[in-house]
Amino acid sequence: MSEHSLHAFTDSRLVGKLTHDAEEGRYSFQYAEAWKAARDSFYLSPAIPLDRPPERPGTVQRFLENLLPEGRALDIASIMSQVSKGNTFALINVLGREPVGAFGFIAFDASEEEAERILREQQLTPERRPLSDAELSQRIRERDAIPFPVWDRKVRLSLAGYQDKLQVLVEGSQLSLADGSLSSTHLLKPESFNPRMPLMVANEHYCMSLAARLKLPVAPVSIRRVPDAVLLIERFDRSVEWRNGLADQVHRLHVIDACQALDLPRDYKYERNLGAGEDVRDIREGVSFQKLFRLLDKMVTPATARPFLVRWALLQLMLGNSDAHGKNISYFVGPAGLTPAPMYDLVSVNVYGEDVEADMAMAYGDAFTLEEVTPFALADFAHRTNTPTATLEREITRMADGILKFAPVQAASDVYVGDERAHVQRISDFVCAQANRLRAMAREVPKVDPKLL
Repeated sequence: MSEHSLHAFTDSRLVGKLTHDAEEGRYSFQYAEAWKAARDSFYLSPAIPLDRPPERPGTVQRFLENLLPEGRALDIASIMSQVSKGNTFALINVLGREPVGAFGFIAFDASEEEAERILREQQLTPERRPLSDAELSQRIRERDAIPFPVWDRKVRLSLAGYQDKLQVLVEGSQLSLADGSLSSTHLLKPESFNPRMPLMVANEHYCMSLAARLKLPVAPVSIRRVPDAVLLIERFDRSVEWRNGLADQVHRLHVIDACQALDLPRDYKYERNLGAGEDVRDIREGVSFQKLFRLLDKMVTPATARPFLVRWALLQLMLGNSDAHGKNISYFVGPAGLTPAPMYDLVSVNVYGEDVEADMAMAYGDAFTLEEVTPFALADFAHRTNTPTATLEREITRMADGILKFAPVQAASDVYVGDERAHVQRISDFVCAQANRLRAMAREVPKVDPKLL
């Protein structure tokens, strides 16, 4: 028998059944009748609708692959589970209980009745495995020997991306690993292994906090010192009911990233999906600003989603976040469609200079580097995204003014200590220089002849 199945659930409800035929290499997903009939039901993604099969082959597999970690974390999950990195179904079976979004996957090859029984049993047992600061510090220092996603001989990471991170339940000052009826409420990120990008905890905290000062929707962050600095990011795909200071229930909210929303493979998260080599740099089949703006017809309120996308794009330019790719922007999914989720993974990559990749993940017009961005490139960006140039000028000016006001204030915060203080000051100087440069360009954007675009 080469066909196997898993059941998808959210909170205490069965959503449907995932089926995989290994010999045929075929994935399918069938929503449960009760889920389809419910007034508050919603799809996994726009490409996997409730009322008909996906239009394109491979859609279900692409959705699942976008749930999995990448790089070293995927290697660890593969080795610990003794399954191939290319065996998406097996990895979802191992890691799929609490991925990003609302849906988890349980009950291998079980009937619907058996899946419901397993789900009921899980809901009866809230499990917390406390983490002390001392244990967390030791594990951070031992990451070379013991992979960070592995705790108690179990792979705990089920999130996309390359960076070391851990899903944790935060109740006051207590951190725990959650199981049973409980889910995580935060993501925990230690410092990066990359010696070319030091002090990333302070970097991301600074950029996220600056965005919050600009009144942009952004995931709340804090720095915890164990004593090693770790970044705690509040999950916007979780909603907590509290009782006496403890999490009574953690509800899951469905979010998908842009690759899932566009039905693209995770390898297409960069616009230049084949890289920036001379022979392939003009192949731009991955996620682009133009494609992101095409999703407006899937939004619940396009009138508010459009300015969000413009501001998200401009913020990456101001910060010098060359790694703002298609898996670093997400959308809530509801019965009426998509809504932009808060911003996350905001970092200043280009502040590290020649030690890092300078090319932006998505082009502004045809400009992939900060130096290539000109009034013409910005006007081209406006043209491709159907944004009025006067609107773009206003948004650039407003954001630049906010950065010039708040970037030095955030850099002076006493949340940063030691070498972090000089580092965030460098970031502040960098983003202020970018703000001044773009602000000067903004007034020239409406003057670009549309016939040249």
